[in-house]
Amino acid sequence: MDIHYVHIPNARLKEGAVYPFRVRKTVSLGPDDEYYVLEDPNGYKILLTKSYYVGYGFEPGQIINCRVDKVNCNGKVFLEPEHPFYREGEVYSFDFVCKDKVKNILKEEEHLFMVRDRLDKQWKVRIHDKNLWDNPPSQIKCLLVRIKKGKIYLQASTLKQPVSMLEIGTHHSFRVADERYDPTRKASYFVLRDVNGNDHMLKKKHYVRYPITIGGSISCQVIGVSADGYVILEPQHPCYESGKIYQFPVDRLEEMVFTDGYRQKVLVLQDCFGEEVKLHLDDRVAQLLAPKRFVQAKVKAVVKGKPELELSDEQPI
Repeated sequence: MDIHYVHIPNARLKEGAVYPFRVRKTVSLGPDDEYYVLEDPNGYKILLTKSYYVGYGFEPGQIINCRVDKVNCNGKVFLEPEHPFYREGEVYSFDFVCKDKVKNILKEEEHLFMVRDRLDKQWKVRIHDKNLWDNPPSQIKCLLVRIKKGKIYLQASTLKQPVSMLEIGTHHSFRVADERYDPTRKASYFVLRDVNGNDHMLKKKHYVRYPITIGGSISCQVIGVSADGYVILEPQHPCYESGKIYQFPVDRLEEMVFTDGYRQKVLVLQDCFGEEVKLHLDDRVAQLLAPKRFVQAKVKAVVKGKPELELSDEQPI
């Protein structure tokens, strides 16, 4: 099998690790499309969207710490710089600005506080404590759940938080009650109704190949709670079950070539929908599997509709 070489325009960095980057300059690729040019510890360049980090005070020559938020299957690196004042998992006091009631796409009334941070940016905080809502303080303590693209996600640090009747890790059957578009998120969602009559959101774009129809039913696993307090669901894949081994057709063998010289073999497989699933292999295993038309792999998990695979010890002859 011929190897397809894919040149990656950055050095290989470890997902979740924090590295020092030097701010070299800013560049403009078009109107309202400015970037910081960062230099990684190996001297290679990477772009960072400037508009997300207004107020961070980045200047040419400055060293900033960035977490590698994600390295996708094509080797592209996504960075999140450290916030000048805040860290994830810590509790901080924010100035109260105002409060508001809104209807979300589940047609539920949300009680929101607007709070101001130290960069004079305003953020929404969902409030579930009636006494706090009726008597807003001048400052409110919030747990900083997440920072992504410079946006901070907050939860009010009070005793009364919503408690879901659906435990993380459990499986449940839902009725597909509706499909709605959320203009604030610019995305379409399925509305899934549980046996208790509570509605939940499922982003449609990850499951367009699933046989999900309005009025039908679907089984989902509760895999967590989002930063803004919504239950996160993962529907049962139409073809695969986590923990089981399946055969996958081999499409091609790639070798990612990073700018620092590191090379990574990637076996590109096809799932039951004909979509690509990638397996990172060492050179020895890649050489053994290169001639095969099919390989066996265990489905470790299904995340946002895509199977995550682990090579099986036993392979077809």
